[in-house]
Amino acid sequence: MIQNIKTINFDVVVIGGGPAGERAAIQAARARKQVALIEKANVVGGARVNWGTIPSKTLRESALFVHGLTRNKLHGIKCEIADEITVADFMYRERLVVQRELEMINSSLDRYRIDVYKGSGRFVDPHTVTVVDGEGNELRRLRGQFVVIATGSRPNRPADVPFDGEAVFDSDVILSLPRMPRSMTVLGAGVIGIEYASIFAALGLEVTLVDTRDRLLPYLDREIVWILESELRQLGVVVTHNDRYESIERRGNGVWCKTKKGMELSADVLLYCVGRDGNTRDLGLDTVGITPDKYGLIQVNEFFQTAHSHIYAVGDVIGYPALASTSMEQGRRSMRHAFNLPGPVARTDVLPFAIYSIPEVSYIGDTEESLQEKGIPYVAGRGQYGMNPRGQIIGDTEGMLKLLFDASSAKLLGAHMVGMGASELIHIGQAYLQSGMTAFQIAESIYNYPTLADLYRHAALSAANEIKKRAGKEGSFPP
Repeated sequence: MIQNIKTINFDVVVIGGGPAGERAAIQAARARKQVALIEKANVVGGARVNWGTIPSKTLRESALFVHGLTRNKLHGIKCEIADEITVADFMYRERLVVQRELEMINSSLDRYRIDVYKGSGRFVDPHTVTVVDGEGNELRRLRGQFVVIATGSRPNRPADVPFDGEAVFDSDVILSLPRMPRSMTVLGAGVIGIEYASIFAALGLEVTLVDTRDRLLPYLDREIVWILESELRQLGVVVTHNDRYESIERRGNGVWCKTKKGMELSADVLLYCVGRDGNTRDLGLDTVGITPDKYGLIQVNEFFQTAHSHIYAVGDVIGYPALASTSMEQGRRSMRHAFNLPGPVARTDVLPFAIYSIPEVSYIGDTEESLQEKGIPYVAGRGQYGMNPRGQIIGDTEGMLKLLFDASSAKLLGAHMVGMGASELIHIGQAYLQSGMTAFQIAESIYNYPTLADLYRHAALSAANEIKKRAGKEGSFPP
């Protein structure tokens, strides 16, 4: 332990250099505040850049390419994929993208003169955080008027699951597969489990997906989920519901898993992704009277303040929705609140949500189920990829756009999509939702032809006709 360590004063001390912490630090620095950022890893960027979002989406693009070669065979064109291939072979662009992202992040931190300290942050008192190295040595003490906890989350790792990085993996290390397997068992059908199950199935693996719940993604629109599950089965994913592992063993070169329902699953590799825990274990929160829940998540108010009004928590460490986009906005808003800065104040739980499975799923706003619970009369309009020329051209005929409108005002309440490009196209719905557009206005909008965006016109047309019918008006909305 280093003795007589000098305490350095800052306006803000941020613990964690992922998307939430990075944006909180930059937001405060742009307001000319003195900011310190503590990062445990060798590089900033968190899971978003280094081992989660960007790397997994890079593999997804490769999977889409491979799936396209095998599904959309063209006469006279032959393509071959080598028998022996590794995940790294599919990830050649990942290193370029990650490097560029890291360059931009570091450039921003330098531009705003943010002091970056390598090590783990631990509270000494409500305003002071000590920086500790990997051996437990105290390196610095940083005192902040405000402190932001943005330490993210990590995969849950039960003691009876034999993680070894050879055949049993969690979502943080699955992309380090030493070889491309031929079969995979995925335990956990949350966002991460579904994404990886579809990606590896598209790459040609035999995949079994075990869902601990009785239905996939219960917070999504049920009609959208039905299409997603149907498409997963078309990829070859075997989906089983309301089950979980009883025991997992390494056998030979593979993994054997027995479930509570008595299923015996054998595969080359197993991916365990049932839940994530907040990274709060070594923060010294007990020192300042902050108590995480049983999952290590920190409770905050609408302004992202903890039990101490000057200590904020943002990003995955506070739980749902745990998306890079929402985490970044939470970081910004925490600092706007701390320093009374102008900026958006809308809730971050009414932002677009995307699942980068194959096919993609994306939504914003209310679902049919939530509107029913609220007792709000609504009308649904649908646009089918199979009835859209662009959908037919790209070979995605099962996708759908679903728009939900208030039955009285005809204003858009929710937009839901499944199909190619859903994560991009949902932003049209976001703009319509935030501007209070009606079914009639959306139906009158002009879209390029042929495009998937034109699905909005068709979905709005069907809803507008239904609204007029309910209102007892004659005729239908012009096509």
